Amino acid sequence: MTGRTRLDGIESLRAYAAVSIVFFHLIGSGGATVPDSLSFIKTHFGFGVPLFFVVSGFSLAYGYWGRLSGEGQLGTYFLRRFARIAPLFYAVLAFQLLNVWFEAHVKFAPLDVALNALFVFNLVPHLNEGIVPASWTIGVEMLFYVIFPLSLLVCSNLRRTLFVLAVSIAVSTAATIDLKSLETVYPSFVYHNAVSQLPYFIWGMAFFHVQRVIAQHVDARHARMICWGLCALGLAGIYTLYASSTLYMFFWTRGLRPTWDMLWGIPFGMLCLAMALHPSRLLSNPVTRYLGKISFSLYLVHPTVLFKFGRAGLYNWVYAKLPGHEALAYFVCLLISLAVITAISAVTFRLIEQPGMNWGKRLASRKEAVLAPA
Repeated sequence: MTGRTRLDGIESLRAYAAVSIVFFHLIGSGGATVPDSLSFIKTHFGFGVPLFFVVSGFSLAYGYWGRLSGEGQLGTYFLRRFARIAPLFYAVLAFQLLNVWFEAHVKFAPLDVALNALFVFNLVPHLNEGIVPASWTIGVEMLFYVIFPLSLLVCSNLRRTLFVLAVSIAVSTAATIDLKSLETVYPSFVYHNAVSQLPYFIWGMAFFHVQRVIAQHVDARHARMICWGLCALGLAGIYTLYASSTLYMFFWTRGLRPTWDMLWGIPFGMLCLAMALHPSRLLSNPVTRYLGKISFSLYLVHPTVLFKFGRAGLYNWVYAKLPGHEALAYFVCLLISLAVITAISAVTFRLIEQPGMNWGKRLASRKEAVLAPA
């Protein structure tokens, strides 16, 4: 199986993560409601963000393994990472600045805008969430991009990666506990800072090394069986973490709730491993791959769409038309929202993201040509 096919499987995981976050924010940002039987959506679908982070760590390690050994390669890496994120982020940032000004006459301090534009806002407690809705994850992602070359150097094999993972979980837990005193003032900073989220990326890198070992010894037929086995284990792991109050209480009563959060990296990593070894057509198909390709647009566009639909009364109207059918009303609202979000994201991907990535590739090619030996 080719590397392209394996990365297609990982792309599909991005789609699942993005859609799960829309499920989650439809309740938080849009104001939709769900019956008690679907309460897991509002309590656990937010874990689509950690899934994003695990996928990111896995795919970066997969894509750049053995390719960041020289100064020229490092420069190319940073150019392409910047070009992947910055154009759309800056476009949405500009939209948000204009949006809050016209709607509420709110202005942001020039320094706050500059810190967002420089992608360091995640390090500042009162700016941690970012000006762009839900952009705290972008702040975390960009900081990981900065340390990724060093991480790849240190995490050169599975054993070293597991050691780094253990250290990162210990540091993440300690940092979250130490920051607890700020929870009433800066709750987002306590839980959404880059240090607290770092282990998810390392989980992805660890499962990449597992994939390297398995891929060397398994043929395509057995890879398919392993894929389904890993999917089953991953889903079982997700259900266990969701349903096992005993496991949760073991960590919570010891003041180690942040460590419990990090355990979600295990089933998410299993799903990455499964989709990289043999992405099933059922799980990775043209629809999921396309949604994965535009997932960054989906993520940045969705909060504004959900909020505006909620404020305009669309969701209340749907619920009023379906009295006594709360679950059905929720899914109708979800389908309407996903259709609009996907349509807008398709446009922003084509007009902003794709040209931005092409620009990055051109700059990288020129840099490589200059550095190439005569």
